[in-house]
Parts: sequence; structure tokens; C-alpha cells
Amino acid sequence: MRTKWIMLLLCSALLFRPSWAQLPQGIDTVCLKAGGHAIASATSDDYSDLAFLKRILNDKKVVLLGESSHGIGEYYSLKSRLVKFLHAECGFEVLAIESGIGDVYLEYRKVDTISAVALRNNTVFGNFQCAEINPLFEYIKATAASPDPLRYCGFDSQNFGASLNLVWELLRQYAPLEADSVMNAIGKYYQIPSLLWQPDRAPLFRLADTIQTAVSFALNAVRTNRAPIQAERSLTDTGFAFVERALINLRESVSLDWNTEDPSARRDSLMADNLSWLMQKIYPGKKLIIWAHNGHIGKTSPEGNPFKWMGQYVQETFKDSAFHIGLFAREGETYEWWTKTNKPFLNDQPNDIETLAGVYPITFLDLTPRPNACAWLSAPVHGYEVENGGRIRFLPRKRFDAVVVMRKVGLPAYK
Repeated sequence: MRTKWIMLLLCSALLFRPSWAQLPQGIDTVCLKAGGHAIASATSDDYSDLAFLKRILNDKKVVLLGESSHGIGEYYSLKSRLVKFLHAECGFEVLAIESGIGDVYLEYRKVDTISAVALRNNTVFGNFQCAEINPLFEYIKATAASPDPLRYCGFDSQNFGASLNLVWELLRQYAPLEADSVMNAIGKYYQIPSLLWQPDRAPLFRLADTIQTAVSFALNAVRTNRAPIQAERSLTDTGFAFVERALINLRESVSLDWNTEDPSARRDSLMADNLSWLMQKIYPGKKLIIWAHNGHIGKTSPEGNPFKWMGQYVQETFKDSAFHIGLFAREGETYEWWTKTNKPFLNDQPNDIETLAGVYPITFLDLTPRPNACAWLSAPVHGYEVENGGRIRFLPRKRFDAVVVMRKVGLPAYK
């Protein structure tokens, strides 16, 4: 992810079971027989094709759902379906998505009074705001008042929606003279990427210091006026902690040694801290689904990447209680969010994970150790991950516990 600053971003298929003699070249039949499963649909509410997951995830407390691109419509359809299945059939109670920890908390409080689309738009980044994810938000709303809701939260350190809107309102009330200048400085956060690659580092250092000072001022003003804020805004101690944490995250995002530390790696460490806080303080004892990019949820980094990502922290904490699932696609189009362009791709080389594991229209391949099966899972393969810079190398079994490969995919329907 060092090469791209992440701001961060299948249509229904008939069950396809070819005879083993007719499998595409490069498919490891021993491996597929040992751990391969066909997923029949990306959208169906009939979960019979997912029943195999109950055995695999029986003892898991955390399931991490990745994606190789933030711009593929079928990914959002399939992941929405998987989340609903995990909640309805496997006892997972909390969905934590790659969105601002403060933003999601504040908007989810209004789940009974806003539409599913409004909840979506107010809580996720633009790359997620597509029709394919709507069934998930409709499900979140539909279960909210039930005895067994799918609890919805964010874990990202990037908070630029409801939480900062609230902070701006509070500063106008409690620090009116400084409010606009402070929020204007905080709003310059997105200027940082353009400065990262400049030979002259001085402008980057000055901007980071300006943002850090502004966030510290806002945090102090909020803390100083905690009692009236909680009373006037109907914020519990927990609610206040979410707002406070959003500001701390923002401050810590720019409080690093820019000469030696990587801002994306800092983001991942903050997201890992947020997940730990959510599970220990907010949802103790609950089973959690984590929705993020492959680059965030892996147990190890791709080759040549020296940084520690969120999934590694999760693995260290939960070990065998966590299950990391990478998501890939063999061919189609993806939307590249930062360039606003559609990118066609085809991953059909013999050593591509998309070729090795992509036998069905949607293939689930369990990578967990099994004797005499899937020797290639412990050797380097290639995979295509848009926000990670394109074609990368990694050890499948060391990076993921399972992969899902979709044969053909298309663009999200943004609306």
C-alpha cells in the first residue's frame, strides 16, 4: 500500500461442478478436493451453498473479509451476502467496516430514523457507496430493533464525516473565535499525499504540525466541555469516548517521523488499536466480522513490503480464533477510485492465485494445513491487488487462511 494512499476503497452464478478431468490447466485437483468449495451465488438468500463454512468457522471469534480492489461490484454483493450469513447462521454479532470509528458510531445511533441508503452514505467512503452493498445496509436496519441485531461499527482512523461535523459544531459553540481556523487546518489532511513524494520535505512537516496543533486544540476544547456536551448531545460515556477516539486517531495519523515511518502503516496500527478497543471495551465476548482490503486483513505482508498491517496485529492477538479470507478476481473491470477510471484486467498466468484457485465461477479454497495437499500454498504466487500497486507476490498459506476467487467481475453501480 506504500505506492497508493488508501483513502480510505458476481452476478448470481449457477453452481458449476466440472469433472476433475476437465479442469482448466494449472488447477491443482488434490488441493481443490481437500479444501475447495463452489459458492453458487453472490446474492442469494438461500445459504445452503455456504453451509460448509459452519464447520470451518465453528471455533472462530473473528472473521476478516478482504478484497483485492475497492472498485468491483460483485465483491460488495458477495461480501454483503457473507456478512448476512455469518450473522444469521454462524452467530457473528458485530460488523466492523473500514470506515471512521467516530463517524459510524454517530450515524448508527440514528438507524431507526434514517434510510438504509443514508446510513450507507453517511458512514462509508465513496468507493463503497454502490447499489451492490445496499442489501447489507437494509439488513443492518432490518435487524436493528430485533433481539439479535447485526451491530454495526467502524474501525478506521480516518474520520471525515459525522464526527468532524460534530466537532465543528462544538467548537462554534465553545470556542467560536478559533472554530473556523481550526477546522480549516484539520481539513488540509488530504493535502498530505501530494507532499509525500516531494524532494523538499519541509512543506510536509509544516502541514503535519499545523494539523496536529489544530486537532490538539479541538480535543482539549471537547474534553474541557465534556459535561455540557454529553448532556446537550445525549452522549453516553461510551458515545463521548467514540468522539474522543476519532480526534485522537486523527492527531496520531500525523504524529510520526515522516523520514522513517510509513503513514499507511501508522493507519493500520491505529485501526488495529481501534479493533482491540472495540472488542475489549464495547463488544466484549461478541464474535466480530471485519470488512477491509486484502492489504489490511492479511496475516503477513506481501513480499518486499516491510511494514506491519492491521491483520498481523489481529493474528497476534487472536491467533487460531481469527480467520483471514482474501478475495480475488480472475478477469473483468475495476474502478480505480483515485484516478476515476475503469481498469480492465486479466489474471491468467500459471502462477496467479486467480488461476490456481479459480475453478468455479466463485471458488472458496480453505488454505489451512492439510497433509499431502496443496503444496503450492507454501510457495510464492502472484495476485492482483489494485490499491497495493497491482501485481504482487505472497505466500498464500502464510498470508490468508482461505481465498475466494471470482472468475469474472464488473464495475460497481455507484448511485
